[in-house]
Amino acid sequence: MILPAIQPSLACPTPGLSPSAQGIARVAVDDVRAQLIVTFYQPVTPLRPYLLDPRSYSLTGGQRLFPHVLKAEPYPLTSPPELVNQRVLLTLDGLGDFSIYTLTVSGPDIDPFFSSYKLRFRLSCDDPFDCRTPLPAPAPEPELAVAIDYLAKDYASFRQALLDFIPTRMPTWTERNEADIGMMVLELLAATADNLSYMQDRVANEAFLSSATQRRSVAGHLALIGYQMDEGASAYTWLQFQVNAVRTLTTKAYARVRNQPSNDAEAALVFETLGTVTLRPEHNAMSLYTWRNNDCCLPSQALSAVLAKSYPDLQAGDYLLFDDGKGHRDVVRLTARPEIVPEQAINPPVVGSPLSDLLTLVRWSEATPLRSDYCAAEVTVRGNMVLATHGETISESLRDLTDEQKQILNAESVARQPGQRIPRQRLRLARAPLAHLDASTFNLAAPLASQMSQTARQASTLLATHLPRSVSTLTVEVDGEPWQERLSLLESRPDDKVFRVEIDDEGEATVVFGDGTFGMRPAETAKVTATYRVGGGKIGNLGADSLTQFDPAGASPWFIAVTNPLPAIAGRDLESRQHARRVGPPAAHTPLVAVSASDYQAAAQSLISANGQQPIQRANAAFRWTGSWLTVTLAVDPRGTEGLTPELRSTLLEALATSRLAGYDLEIIGADYVRVDLALEFSTTPGSRAADVQQMLQQVLSNTDLPGGGKGFFHPDNFTFGDNLYVSRIFAAVMGVPGIESAQIVRLVRLHAAQPDRDTASNLRQGFLAVGPNEIIRLDNDRNFPENGTLTIRPKGVGL
Repeated sequence: MILPAIQPSLACPTPGLSPSAQGIARVAVDDVRAQLIVTFYQPVTPLRPYLLDPRSYSLTGGQRLFPHVLKAEPYPLTSPPELVNQRVLLTLDGLGDFSIYTLTVSGPDIDPFFSSYKLRFRLSCDDPFDCRTPLPAPAPEPELAVAIDYLAKDYASFRQALLDFIPTRMPTWTERNEADIGMMVLELLAATADNLSYMQDRVANEAFLSSATQRRSVAGHLALIGYQMDEGASAYTWLQFQVNAVRTLTTKAYARVRNQPSNDAEAALVFETLGTVTLRPEHNAMSLYTWRNNDCCLPSQALSAVLAKSYPDLQAGDYLLFDDGKGHRDVVRLTARPEIVPEQAINPPVVGSPLSDLLTLVRWSEATPLRSDYCAAEVTVRGNMVLATHGETISESLRDLTDEQKQILNAESVARQPGQRIPRQRLRLARAPLAHLDASTFNLAAPLASQMSQTARQASTLLATHLPRSVSTLTVEVDGEPWQERLSLLESRPDDKVFRVEIDDEGEATVVFGDGTFGMRPAETAKVTATYRVGGGKIGNLGADSLTQFDPAGASPWFIAVTNPLPAIAGRDLESRQHARRVGPPAAHTPLVAVSASDYQAAAQSLISANGQQPIQRANAAFRWTGSWLTVTLAVDPRGTEGLTPELRSTLLEALATSRLAGYDLEIIGADYVRVDLALEFSTTPGSRAADVQQMLQQVLSNTDLPGGGKGFFHPDNFTFGDNLYVSRIFAAVMGVPGIESAQIVRLVRLHAAQPDRDTASNLRQGFLAVGPNEIIRLDNDRNFPENGTLTIRPKGVGL
């Protein structure tokens, strides 16, 4: 007979008290007398006197009340006879609170398992629940495993997956007729899954630069690496008006001019004036003063001219057209208010001639130079020049809800759940493409720096520093209040009234507002209006004299004729996503944050001033530990100036404030100039006058602009940080002067050198005068300020 094997059991046995041990069986609570009736498993015999000692008992627990055992005595004989010797009456100093307490007894034969008992006071209070610990809820039955085919991506595969799933849950449903309502629901679920799968794939594609199909996605990816997509630009030109009465054009009261299409299939291109100007009949045509010489010419290097007669209404910032009637046309911008002078002040009258007339002296700058020489007798100077850009102004309401629509939206807002995600407000413009203007076009229409206040000049400089390739012409108002456009809303605060613009491949623009965290979220019922220009691209690059059709908004008795004397230029199509995807990553070399010394140098040199120029020729950065933190010392060499001005320092600090690393101080200093003491001897070729050659050498080695348009050898723009003064370059400049046969450098040292002869020999031997990394060569040769460098030139044989 084979006995079955006894299987081991892991279940805990019911605990039991050994015969020789003692323990608590139960405890009754008397709330009226503040007593506890303790029943033990074994009799309380004289052999266990510790059970009648109150020090053997401890009552723990409680949250507000903490009673103690005062006395322990046998329970009265009124107890049942079988429990007379097993009960002990404990008297407490007070009742406990509503929490659970633990009574513990200690003694030599107390079983540790039965040494304590949990109890509660105030049992007479109404408590609807059992004091026992509730049992845990039964664990849910595990669901049947579902085999999911993650390769299912279309309607057919989702339908088949659902058909395969049905027998695992409803084995009795075998109907497969397409008219069955269950099959209809199944196919609807498959169609919904197909749509969701398509959207999931589209979203996944937009998350990568290589697979993105929307232009805004490509622009967002490239913005993360510092590449700003080009939104194109509108062409610009100047319009010349012929008027018979005074008329003022402003940014609001603008003039609209268009071309004449060659056929009915072509659409007319509209240009509108930009900026503010006053048109006057006397400025229709003006003449140059000939200085009583019909052969007098105005050279292309000229920066001033004299107009015959008086024109006191010309202002700084006005544009003038020079036209010789032979195809040469140039536009200059006046940099100062014209001076009205009598003719005899600049050209004494001939004896016996009549009284002279008043003349007008006008000046312009190198920013708008002449490209040709003009004969004064043949030139017509025209005023009434207005900058115009390609684009037609449109005003539209992006959102204007009725009272009924507002009530519906308000009801939907109230019904939203707390924490429910609210989508961004996106409003599309009705017309396209949205016109953009280059920063240089803005500068052409902006007031001159001399006409601006200090605050406006600083704001203009800071704006020009942060301008992208082009700026949109869009202005948006929310409930009549203007909001500002930003390239990105990531740096906007929750109370900033800003928006950004997204443009697709067709040029259609969408206005995107903030979400309440990055930019303010406008009210969903707010009225939103937009004003912008429609146009732009290469199509606006028209030829000269193309814009001749004037479209006035009303009666225009002041108007005679209009044309564009110069071609429209700078029209540029928006950058496609294919082009940006190809050239964006390798072109994004400009870091968003300056980290290394070269980053600070590049950031300073890329500063753009309000007139569109780069004022910093070169910069040199170095890190210096101050004992507590790092300080970046940035030495800058301004272009065309002698030193660092306070205005340029302030502008540069503001521009670099957002680029420097946190915890780094920035100090901007000027350059240390090395004043040079240079002396040379020369001999002339036969037939040349030494005095003439010496004068030309003084001019060639000067620090000024030369008459022919070049720069002197020691011009500030020719030297920058760390540029040594090479002997070979000096000889190249000297030997280029006509009449020089030979030359010799007799002194080449720093000004006030202790041993000039020894230093000169050393510099000539090594071939250059060495300078440090923060030093710049300087030689002004100004007798009023000899401390800025001296130049001595003499023929051979003449002592120093």
